[in-house]
Amino acid sequence: MRVGIFTSGRKDWNVQELRKEAQKRGIECHEFPLNELVVKLAEKPKVSCRGMDLEEFDILLVRWVPKGSAEQLVFRMDVLHRLENLGVKVVNPASVIERCADKFYTNSLLEDAGIPVPPTVVTEKRGEAKKAFERYGEVVVKPLFGSLGAGMLKINDRDLAYRTFSIFEFGRFVYYVQKFIPHGGWDIRVLVVGEKIMAMKRIAEGWKTNVSIGGKAEPYEPEREIEKLALKSAKILGCEYAGVDIIRDEGGKPYVVEVNAIPGWKGLQTVRKERIAAVILDHILKSKRVESRGRSAQNPAREES
Repeated sequence: MRVGIFTSGRKDWNVQELRKEAQKRGIECHEFPLNELVVKLAEKPKVSCRGMDLEEFDILLVRWVPKGSAEQLVFRMDVLHRLENLGVKVVNPASVIERCADKFYTNSLLEDAGIPVPPTVVTEKRGEAKKAFERYGEVVVKPLFGSLGAGMLKINDRDLAYRTFSIFEFGRFVYYVQKFIPHGGWDIRVLVVGEKIMAMKRIAEGWKTNVSIGGKAEPYEPEREIEKLALKSAKILGCEYAGVDIIRDEGGKPYVVEVNAIPGWKGLQTVRKERIAAVILDHILKSKRVESRGRSAQNPAREES
């Protein structure tokens, strides 16, 4: 068994946890930067990185997608798709990463499936963004692509809203204007791994609760309503594992605000007894075995050859 992990090249606590768990099981584990891929057509190896043939790996875990131009990002996703076509298990699959990287696409798929999401306007027209601000009164303006709470602005001042929207127009950005839902400075992060869930409450002095920017993790056993929302959200988007962020408004109604296809769990691990990396790796290995049996059943001649 050979496992590869696509990393940022920097020391990543989550990657190190996965590596430790792989080594405990005697699994060969390597790390690769996603921006050093080499792909060949009509030649071999078809996909390589740092001199290693990636087609020879059983599982490739995506733990980081580095920033880049539109062309670079499309190429990296295309290569992940090709690796899947070549029979390599990629986690999460490229199509899932693409869905979850785009906040609009994520939330539109969730809403279409009946998941409650905050009222939001997405547009390229500054005038429509202004109307959304006037209607909502207090908004969160988010980048379509991003994580860890970076780049999000909470705006309740008309002049600031109009100034921000003017800057966005100059930069040719898409306006993602979401109604701010007061949530008492806390939210719920649910890590979904297959059918298993592990959750924490994130508490902050401000409105951003991300542990990476100062939010505090507290133990939390979610109600059945939250469990169902998290499991269904991950399933809708096709995630093998996912971080699902949920808030409750002042009346207690839950909303799914984000689904992360490359979630970290350092904060969550501080309030959980089980080894989360072990849970993730066990699920992926089990899923791989199930898929292998399915392919063998469909093509027994290949298994015998």
